[in-house]
Amino acid sequence: MSTPPPYYGPPGGMPPSGADNNQGLIAMILGIVSIPALCCFYLGVPLAIAAIVLGFLGKQKAEQGRATNRGQAIAGIACGGAALVLTVVFVILGLVLQDFNPQDFQNF
Repeated sequence: MSTPPPYYGPPGGMPPSGADNNQGLIAMILGIVSIPALCCFYLGVPLAIAAIVLGFLGKQKAEQGRATNRGQAIAGIACGGAALVLTVVFVILGLVLQDFNPQDFQNF
């Protein structure tokens, strides 16, 4: 009778016991919330900026091996960046359409 092979745990090893995943998680949450919060300019833009900053800090921690949620940090950066891009688009559209008058097109 042979003995079973030893168990080495899950593939990739165990995550560090002291993994600090807070920054990446908060960045992702703030990034997701910042997109619908753009209807309130003074709320959406600070949330997006905070998501980007925390996302970069969380990504650095993950690259150093102190965190295990690099994907969440990148999602925070991406959603925060998308919210800032949408803000710029909305501001430009607001400025352009401010003088828009549909009656100008009746001559065509």
